[in-house]
Amino acid sequence: MDYKTKSISRKDLRRCAKIVRRLFCVPSTGPFPVLNVLDRLGDVFPNCSYIIVEDKALPPQTMARCIPNDAGGYTVEIKQSVYDGAYEKHVGAFLGFICHEICHVFLFKIGFVPIYERSFADNMLPPYCSVEWQAKALCGEVMIPYEESAGMSIEEIMKSYRCSKAFAECRWKQERRRVH
Repeated sequence: MDYKTKSISRKDLRRCAKIVRRLFCVPSTGPFPVLNVLDRLGDVFPNCSYIIVEDKALPPQTMARCIPNDAGGYTVEIKQSVYDGAYEKHVGAFLGFICHEICHVFLFKIGFVPIYERSFADNMLPPYCSVEWQAKALCGEVMIPYEESAGMSIEEIMKSYRCSKAFAECRWKQERRRVH
């Protein structure tokens, strides 16, 4: 399920990634400390928070989600198994799921909210105006600084930035498209 929002380019999302890092006082290089940032979510974005929920509280394919709350902000709900995997085992995919939801909060707070209530099936919207694509792309840019990761292999990206193989492959493919 996806929602349409105002468009933004990958280049602008790359700039936003630098802003996200600054907002949370994270160095512009190196791995993004997802769980530390999660703990500071409400400090940076008032009325925003997170909660850990039982796995069965969310649909099977939903690892975490960002929903509006009664305080006028957003609450990130994270499955217990996802949080545990990120916290205890530093699983890149789980860190990515959580970072993705943090990116939703950032994008919503700067005005990239759904334009209307109608949801769309995955891949029905052009990426640049898809709420889900924007959060996924921003998450990749936040977790894997573009300039710093240039020329790295997939394995180097995974090791250096504690990200999933899928994120590392996506970043590596971006580099290949730029070079060729």
